[in-house]
Amino acid sequence: MKTGEGIRMSEFSLNTTKIPAQEMDWGSLKSLFDGEAIDATGGFNLGYIVYNKPHYSGVHDDHEIIYIIEGRGSALIGNQEVEFGDNFLLVIPAGTEHSIAQITAGPVKAILAHFT
Repeated sequence: MKTGEGIRMSEFSLNTTKIPAQEMDWGSLKSLFDGEAIDATGGFNLGYIVYNKPHYSGVHDDHEIIYIIEGRGSALIGNQEVEFGDNFLLVIPAGTEHSIAQITAGPVKAILAHFT
């Protein structure tokens, strides 16, 4: 698990408060969990993301799920524009171009999962 020096995962839990967030020009991303930490056979990553402005994510080889905790805006998933708000779930299939196109109330705070 790429959590930084001095951060240890117990058998059943991980205190994420000491994991640093990566600051980006569009917001921040904190990597909470990487499946390699438990020798998972499939790929899995979990993160906490904050969008302060629109962000073009591109295309990934894995599936992505974004659970919107709070904030409102729209996402472009493939050629479909999807409006979202608090407690929405965005599902992005592998190989699908996507972006957070617009933020109308924010920042947008979300849990992000990538998996194969």
